[in-house]
Amino acid sequence: MIDKPTRACWRFLYRQSEGRIGPGEWVRASLPPAAIVAALTLIWLAIAPSEEREPTNGLIDISIMATYAYLMIYAFVVLLWAVAQYFVSAKRFADRGKAPALAGVAPFAIFLAGAAQWYEPRSEGLAPHWLVLLIEAVAVAAFVWNIVELGFGKGRA
Repeated sequence: MIDKPTRACWRFLYRQSEGRIGPGEWVRASLPPAAIVAALTLIWLAIAPSEEREPTNGLIDISIMATYAYLMIYAFVVLLWAVAQYFVSAKRFADRGKAPALAGVAPFAIFLAGAAQWYEPRSEGLAPHWLVLLIEAVAVAAFVWNIVELGFGKGRA
């Protein structure tokens, strides 16, 4: 179905949870959005502010405004990726005979790990580093489980 990128094909893959797809189609449908998010993440890691802004720099700083404008666009794209990935994975879980709602586990774990990573330095010691590492390990485990389950598992015959 992904071979011809028609509007109906895109709607089926990325905007509907009904239906079933095989492991090959799941991989082909998951890679392009994931590659876009990975590239945008690398850009964010390169331009993210590493220290607090000095108040002596003036009220308006164009580079800071551009950086945070990029962050807003990046956050929106990541949310769109999560929705698209949920729908693609829900179809694959249905093909595996499992609850389509399991498709939300990996994106949720990744978002939770990102929130923990953001919160730890701002928590003034309330969030121990080991807890952040544990949450990140759970997110990695959910991500790997998703790939193994959906990319290599056999569907219904």
